[in-house]
Amino acid sequence: MATSDTVPGSWVVLLKPYVSEDGLASVTETVQTMTQDPSKPFYVEVKQKFNLPECRGFSGEFDLDTKEGIEKMDTVISVEPVRLLKHCNRIIQRPSPWGLERISQPRKVQPNEPYRYVYNDEAAGQNTVAYIIDTGINQEHVDFENRASRGPKFVTSNPPASDDDVMGHGTHVAGTVGGKEYGVAKKTEIISIKVFSDITERARNDDIIKALEWVSSDAQVRGKTGVVNMSLGGPGTNPSLNAAVAATVRSGVPVCVAAGNDMATDNFCPASEPLAITVGSMDKTDEISDFSNYGRLVDAFGPGTDITSAWIGSTTAKETISGTSMATPHVTGLACSLLSDATLKEQTPYGVISELNVRADKNKLLGLDRLTSNIIAQV
Repeated sequence: MATSDTVPGSWVVLLKPYVSEDGLASVTETVQTMTQDPSKPFYVEVKQKFNLPECRGFSGEFDLDTKEGIEKMDTVISVEPVRLLKHCNRIIQRPSPWGLERISQPRKVQPNEPYRYVYNDEAAGQNTVAYIIDTGINQEHVDFENRASRGPKFVTSNPPASDDDVMGHGTHVAGTVGGKEYGVAKKTEIISIKVFSDITERARNDDIIKALEWVSSDAQVRGKTGVVNMSLGGPGTNPSLNAAVAATVRSGVPVCVAAGNDMATDNFCPASEPLAITVGSMDKTDEISDFSNYGRLVDAFGPGTDITSAWIGSTTAKETISGTSMATPHVTGLACSLLSDATLKEQTPYGVISELNVRADKNKLLGLDRLTSNIIAQV
């Protein structure tokens, strides 16, 4: 990842899986004492603690000497820069609401015909929660039928971020997951967790980790099955974020992530996390979208070119955009539908990925390399 996509002097520390909650507290106390003079150019300040099972750590501000000292601690796996991630979309102003039909039929859609979406109303996301970790949500939009709400906000920025979705990306994604007109799982509850800065239009990896920690806890409290949508990412490695995604999946919550645009998923995070459901993008002609990432870690493809969904600005606004960001919520909606289906034998993240493979439309996509799974997600 380019230097401009990191925050100078800010770091994320990932601890070894055996470290307990008390162990995390002990490590941060030790780190706080390493430099306590705020008059120096850099001094240690622990910003956020992460307390997911088998994925504990913290973010903070400290100099390179302190970083090297922390790296030598027996309990530490890695110390990496705080990174800024972006959403994985491209703006194209052409209406073309075809994606819902393609995921509900095993054939290529035809151009310029009325599209239809065939689904099981008894398995349309009832008793599930879709957690949209993104730019926020226009929760008053009519497409959400009062099923959408704002969760907490994890945005480290100055001035503080607003509660609103000022970019539209999160609203668009949520509409594809569970909107009445635009959505796959039309009865799921939608909770928005805002992580993107209104100013930089980027999200910090430590903020995203805190969002995942909150989701894991909230899903347990609600007693409903949750699914996470993360239509975001960035190039390079990010061990702490990938570890947080894996911990969330192990807690029982599937995490669907965008494969990203313009490179192999091995070099894109968190798409490179094997326990995530990584989604690539296809177009209306059953070809991989010209922008979509690819590779052995892509689990499935969804419609991602020219996708129309809910937008900001009014309660009826809509917009047509493209990206693996748009493909991912199709699969998130499918996961919600599967988890509301009483006939699904294993209602776990692993059961979801298994059933997605069973139902998939296989070997229809054009333009793939031999290492990329030829799988189109299907209801």
